[in-house]
Amino acid sequence: MDDNTRLINIYIKIHNKKNITMDDLRYLAKYDPECFRKTCKNVVYNIPETKAVMEGNAAVQTTDEKKPTGVGAEVAEESKEFDILAVLDNLKQMDAGETFYKDVDPKRVKNLLGNLFMELLFPHNDEETFIYEDVSQDDPTFDVKA
Repeated sequence: MDDNTRLINIYIKIHNKKNITMDDLRYLAKYDPECFRKTCKNVVYNIPETKAVMEGNAAVQTTDEKKPTGVGAEVAEESKEFDILAVLDNLKQMDAGETFYKDVDPKRVKNLLGNLFMELLFPHNDEETFIYEDVSQDDPTFDVKA
């Protein structure tokens, strides 16, 4: 499956209000790391209690001897303050219920992350809203300063 097909499948999944998986999030992080970073900031803007999960600056430390490989490895080297691998690891632990992020609904966070990512990647006019599933009573807002 090529990149465009995978991205379209994730977009359709979001549009049809299906749950986003960790594999989907890993793919989106690899597809556009800068968009993923901005989206994480916007998730924190909409759900402040996710700050510890989305900052991604505490979990992974790299050394010259042991460099990360795989999704986001090149981003981890570029930016010491935001580590995509750490964010993905935090999300994975939160999804499995293995962390102190008990008061944060992992489904809600992953779906909002996917929605906001697609909104940033594919800008739209303000007359039509993007699809949001069970985020809150109000539609999430996108902080353009992030």
